[in-house]
Amino acid sequence: MISRRQFLRGKFSANAQAAQNPDIPGKVIISTACVAYNNVVCRSCGDACGEAAIRFSPRVMGAALPEVIAERCTACGECVTACPVSAITLNAVA
Repeated sequence: MISRRQFLRGKFSANAQAAQNPDIPGKVIISTACVAYNNVVCRSCGDACGEAAIRFSPRVMGAALPEVIAERCTACGECVTACPVSAITLNAVA
């Protein structure tokens, strides 16, 4: 998850998100290649997630952004295959 400050300053890449939680194996990382960052409504990853580990945070005048709930994520990879722009990756298991 990115903070408001990171978003406004443009510091929200997949590598930055991975650096925040490198010790959590199997955590899903949604990069800025996600179409929601370009104000396109797409909830493919959330629909594919059987554990409801991806929620969408609403934005004013924009598409809702996906967020991963790490406690619910089982690293099954269903969201990775459902993403139409390949914006989702799994952290390497340590």
